[in-house]
Amino acid sequence: MVPDAVTRSAYKRYGDSSAVTDLKQFADRGHSLVFDSGWRSVADHVLVWLAANGVEAVAAGG
Repeated sequence: MVPDAVTRSAYKRYGDSSAVTDLKQFADRGHSLVFDSGWRSVADHVLVWLAANGVEAVAAGG
């Protein structure tokens, strides 16, 4: 797990950037997302965030 202070510090470094960023922390989720239980809820959140920021998902194989 990454300590909260480290996560917030990394996020703040983007403050003056033109990059579109957001900070969302998921309690009880490990660093190895693809191996952790609950990965689907995190992936769903990312898809919603991307859509809200004008990025459309591309279907696998498409």
